[in-house]
Amino acid sequence: MTLTKKTSLALEAPDTHHHRRILFLSLEFNFSPFSGNGVLCRSLVSGLFELYNEHNDDVEIRVICAKPHPSTPNLSSDIPVTQKNLIIWPVQLQKSSSSQWKRLDRHGPWKEFATALCCQKDGSNHNNDINFRDCIEQFEPTDVVAVDWHGMLAWQAFCTTATNLGKTTRLWRTDQVNVCYYNFRVYSSSSWGNNDQDTSSRSSSVVGDNTVDENQFYKEMEQLSCRLADGIICLSEHDKCALHRLMMLQDNNDKDETNPTCCLGKQKKMQDITILPPPLRGDVCKLARMLDSQELPEQQQQEGISSSLFIKYLPEKAKKALEYVHQKQCASTIPQKRLFLTCVSRLSPEKSPHVFVNLIQQLGGVEFLRNHCLVPILCGAKSVDSYADEVIQSFQSVCSDDDSNWPCIVIDHHLGPNELAAIFSHTVLNVHPCLYDAYGMTMVESAAFGVPSIVNFGGKVGAAALLGENEGCVALDLSGMEGEMTTETIEGKNDSNEGQDCSAKKLKEILVSRIQHSTSPQWSRSCSTLAQVAKEARHRALGWDELSCCRDLIEKLNNLNNENEV
Repeated sequence: MTLTKKTSLALEAPDTHHHRRILFLSLEFNFSPFSGNGVLCRSLVSGLFELYNEHNDDVEIRVICAKPHPSTPNLSSDIPVTQKNLIIWPVQLQKSSSSQWKRLDRHGPWKEFATALCCQKDGSNHNNDINFRDCIEQFEPTDVVAVDWHGMLAWQAFCTTATNLGKTTRLWRTDQVNVCYYNFRVYSSSSWGNNDQDTSSRSSSVVGDNTVDENQFYKEMEQLSCRLADGIICLSEHDKCALHRLMMLQDNNDKDETNPTCCLGKQKKMQDITILPPPLRGDVCKLARMLDSQELPEQQQQEGISSSLFIKYLPEKAKKALEYVHQKQCASTIPQKRLFLTCVSRLSPEKSPHVFVNLIQQLGGVEFLRNHCLVPILCGAKSVDSYADEVIQSFQSVCSDDDSNWPCIVIDHHLGPNELAAIFSHTVLNVHPCLYDAYGMTMVESAAFGVPSIVNFGGKVGAAALLGENEGCVALDLSGMEGEMTTETIEGKNDSNEGQDCSAKKLKEILVSRIQHSTSPQWSRSCSTLAQVAKEARHRALGWDELSCCRDLIEKLNNLNNENEV
């Protein structure tokens, strides 16, 4: 799909097929969610129910997901599920897996997740009370949607075991079950590569008895996922190209010179990789649209004075920070209530929140923040504790000092929709720190509240395609900010990285311009002010909702079904 901001308006209702039964396999869903994976899975399920209800058709959905052990530290609240035709079959993780929760890389609980679906001869499982084999066989899914390589490996483990047990029902005849590999991130092409901050095994991974390079591990897992799937969906053009390269490499390795048609199926699959951007999730979309109901003058709406609508959901430390700023009368120089410079990012190496810290340091640290009445706020659940603690320590060192007590805010848990609404409605600019991100859902969520984002340039972050680089977001070269975190101040530092200095300078001009009420320097070709970028961002974010996304998802599944029938 080639996405434009008018795409959702042009879509016709797809053939929803009566009595569709869809099985989702995802490590994260509604139990103690910690990342965008859980958010996106819940959005897809919600959108599918809305789509089928709109056409008075029936759909049944089952979700197999992981559930952390109760002893796991710092668990967030479970998300209640209300759809009547949705049943969740949780894989209860063991206490020994507590340290793996909140991780989606090779250090997460993917092995235990896959093992749980390996049926025993009696249909039981050694760790769970659920008889997965009987549950799935009785459900008879028409479609399987496996999220990332963890989901595909779980499905492979399940089918392989069932086949070995001599099952002959239609379920194991894979030509009659649509298996969709929904890739939320191409791990083998991630910019963080081998640097996952696990010093005990930073450059290697153990698979069976073999020690392999970290990157090679992800290549093998994702190549296997592509090979097993009937169809592939990813989130961005960058990831589509990366999956193409993986499949071409696999074709070269598997090529059979005596059979010229051996790779035709793979080539067809490569051509049909679908880009399906995640939608703005329903609960956030509903809150964002509440701003439209506020009877405020247009100028006030653009400046964000509707922030009081969500003030009651603002975390206490954020409220106190705003009170402090107003007591200092600094805010009187700013004709708006948006004072936060925000980064909402899971505190994990692949999300690169340290780029946010380094960017603030290049701006001038606490002195710049204080002089321009900006309160920095870093939000996100801890994933790798040692890395997260280092980021937080550097953030606090760069953004505050003992003399002025200028506030800087850390919220180290997964934010719910109300908290997101409260924070974004007080935010002037959101920084999305990843050099590469398959999508970046918080960019779209911030845009829904009229908050543009800083994003790494060159199509390396998927959400920039929806919002438009330098149209609905501000694209800068952030690669110079990837260096090690430091608490040095900018004064007296001889920085030879011109790209780093240029990006910090452009960002400084953008932030300063919000005070001067003048046209910003020409950092954007199509939008000359931050307010214009914010307006365009909000329009595009609200235009791609759960219903629009799931229309395209069903169309893709229908195409797979038609191909299997041929």
